[in-house]
Amino acid sequence: MKLRSLTLNQFRKFTTTTRLDDIGDGLNIIGGPNEMGKSTLLAALRSVLFEKYSSMARPIRELQNARNKAAPVVMLEFELEEGIYRISKRFVKGPYARLQCPDGRDLQGDEAEETLRTLLNFNEPNNAGAKPESLGIWNVLWVQQGDSFGLIDMPDSARSSLHGALDAQVGTVLGGKRGRELPRAIQNRLNEQITPSTGRPRGEYKTLGERAGALEEELNQLKERRRELSEDLENLEEVQTKLKRIDSGENDQKDEEDLKSSRQRRDELKTLESEIEKAELDRTLMQTRLHTAQRRVDEREKLRSSISEREESLSELNACVEQLTDEESAAKESLERALSDVRQAEKLLERLDESEFRQRRISAAVERHGQLQEWEDRFSKAEKAEKSQREFERAAAEILVTEEALDAIRKAERQVESAASRLNAAATRIDFELESQTLPDLTVNGEPLTDSRTSIRAVETTRIAIPGRGTISIEPAIKDREKLLAGQRDNSATLKQNLIEIGVANPDEAESQFRRKQQLLRDAKTAREEVELYAPAAEGREAGVRALGAHIEALKRILEKELKKLELKTLPTPGETETQLREAAMRTSEMRTELATKREATSGPERESRRVETELARIQGTLEESEKILEADRRRLEAEEQDVPDAALDQDMKEVQLSLKQQDTLIETMESQRADQTISQLEARISRLERAIGGRRSKREELGTQKARLESRIEVADGAGLDEKIDLCERSLNLTQEELGRKQRDVAVLNLLLETLLKAESLAKEKYLTPVMSRIRPYLESLFPGAEILIDENLVITGLTRGNGHDEQFHHLSMGTQEQIAVLVRLAFAKMLAEQGNPATVVLDDALVFSDDRRMERMFDVLNMAADDVQILILTCREQLFERLGGKALSLEISTEEELVSA
Repeated sequence: MKLRSLTLNQFRKFTTTTRLDDIGDGLNIIGGPNEMGKSTLLAALRSVLFEKYSSMARPIRELQNARNKAAPVVMLEFELEEGIYRISKRFVKGPYARLQCPDGRDLQGDEAEETLRTLLNFNEPNNAGAKPESLGIWNVLWVQQGDSFGLIDMPDSARSSLHGALDAQVGTVLGGKRGRELPRAIQNRLNEQITPSTGRPRGEYKTLGERAGALEEELNQLKERRRELSEDLENLEEVQTKLKRIDSGENDQKDEEDLKSSRQRRDELKTLESEIEKAELDRTLMQTRLHTAQRRVDEREKLRSSISEREESLSELNACVEQLTDEESAAKESLERALSDVRQAEKLLERLDESEFRQRRISAAVERHGQLQEWEDRFSKAEKAEKSQREFERAAAEILVTEEALDAIRKAERQVESAASRLNAAATRIDFELESQTLPDLTVNGEPLTDSRTSIRAVETTRIAIPGRGTISIEPAIKDREKLLAGQRDNSATLKQNLIEIGVANPDEAESQFRRKQQLLRDAKTAREEVELYAPAAEGREAGVRALGAHIEALKRILEKELKKLELKTLPTPGETETQLREAAMRTSEMRTELATKREATSGPERESRRVETELARIQGTLEESEKILEADRRRLEAEEQDVPDAALDQDMKEVQLSLKQQDTLIETMESQRADQTISQLEARISRLERAIGGRRSKREELGTQKARLESRIEVADGAGLDEKIDLCERSLNLTQEELGRKQRDVAVLNLLLETLLKAESLAKEKYLTPVMSRIRPYLESLFPGAEILIDENLVITGLTRGNGHDEQFHHLSMGTQEQIAVLVRLAFAKMLAEQGNPATVVLDDALVFSDDRRMERMFDVLNMAADDVQILILTCREQLFERLGGKALSLEISTEEELVSA
């Protein structure tokens, strides 16, 4: 099928009859901005072919125009081998279907639709409207907006059409239906034995494996029980031997004797240690007495030495005080001379500061005088701008047209025009086709007919007078004419009243005066901004001429007061003021530097004076403190000598030393009685012997328990018949393993057979898909050199093999690459169908949205290659870009097709 023209009326956004004509064989482009209605054209194309004209499903009702809900009408002309067909359909209201055939047949209703489905090989839609499955191959080749990327939506009906085309070229492969069923049957047999997803056994195969595993587990447990019996017999013999050895009691008797003697020796040593500890305590007390006596002797000697040293120090401190007193007098005289120089420099600097301050006040007055002149100039300009502002505002106020009044006039004017349009639409049209020389003789309602009035519209009774012939009266049959006329008169009266209220003659004058008023208000705003520019607001002052004038007057009064304080009648020039101020500042700066130098000169004498004063105060304080300490030490020594004379201290020390020597001898004698043993050693031996005796007792009890337990287990095992059970279990396991082996061989055979058939099927599929791949390959080479598209036997794109042999799954490719490959595959399908005498148009609505500039150029080349054999219709909003495609540019035209009258 090749499309030739498409006409539609009242279809979604199209409210007038619109036609797309002269669609060519090859590449056709419809370009335009968004909201132009390109996607609506594709919807109309799908509706006129695939939707039932009599359907009232929701998708059909949504084809109506949202505003007037009129009946959508579509007509399509398409060409097949036998000639041009024309299908026309109207939906929802007064629905019909008409198919005009090249052999002259004119089919109506269901017959027309049945014939159309036979011609284009698609299925009847259900009650919910056309679906991908009912569209067949056209769902693949006609790509709606947003569906150009990702996997191709391939319904079974489309796949059947393509399989039919492939079978026509390569014949039936895989043994036909029976050949395709054989691998499925083998897989089903295999699935009975193993789980498809995991490959694990199932059913009887799984039961045999579980039985063999259970028997193996049982056999291992029986053998383990037999091994445990053998170990128990060996352990019983070992327990009996150990029990016999420790039951003799020889070691217990020897350990009891050692334990008794160790405890006796430990008690003796504890008594001796107590006596030694008491003797050592007495020795410690004697040592303390000796240390106390020695300390009193040392302290008395130290006190005498300290008194002697402090007497010498007092003599030295008195000499230092005399020297520092002389230095203090000299430092104060030097500091007083330096301070006198500083005071003289400060008085001179004070006079220079006063002179500089006066010059600065004069400079500030000169600067204020300059500012005053500048403000007076700005005041003059602001006053002029304020006057202009008042004039503009006065002129604007004289114009009565307001925005509200203008809106009311516009509304009334629209109502008048609307009423006139309704009357005009309902009026009777009278056309005059007369020779111009007869026109002056005719009158219409008493007025001559002129060349400019060869057609009139009659609303009320109209009389046409023909001289010498009579009069023709025409009474138009207009529904609600009086109501329409009354509405027109009321609207005209409202418009006239609105015009009178603002004093204008017509709406145009009102618009003009409103624009004039707006301009005056803008001029007034500009003048007001100019006033604010020349007389801006400042801190403590509002914007405006009045505030600026008050500010200028205040500046004048401030300047007068300043001149009076400075005792000046006139101000010097700015240059003179700057020179005098600079000289005064220079003199003050020089004097300030000289003062800083003199102040710095006082720092040396001042530091020296402070140092001498500080040092003198410190030494005097030390002298007084030393005298007090010396007097206290003398009184302390005298008191101690009276309390305990030196001879008594010496006698006390000799007595303590003798007692300490006698105590050391006593302790040495007692320590020699310890021999080579200690209490800790004896305690450790006692503990060891107690544990050994208790351990042997616990061991006898433990071995007795083990012996009883082993004898009990051996008795039970002897009566269980383990050897007979092991023989029986081994025979059952061998039988089960033989049966399991047969099942494993069956599964291996089925796997091998299935693998062989699938390999043969793969080779057959490769041959089967050769016609598709051979048509895709030239397109693909232009876009992806050296690459191959991977397609399975269901014609689903699975991936892409690059030139380096690397396979990529289709869903891992970028959105742009997915879209481009999907378009190439559609073109290949269309070319294959066309070569078999079934021309199939490809429609792409805003496709290739994800293509970069380089890929887009190559896709343009591919589309032109495909257009040699396939009709292609491109709908795009990127009109400028697709000019480079080089296809035939189509445009929508307003049509007057009488057949497309809506209901």
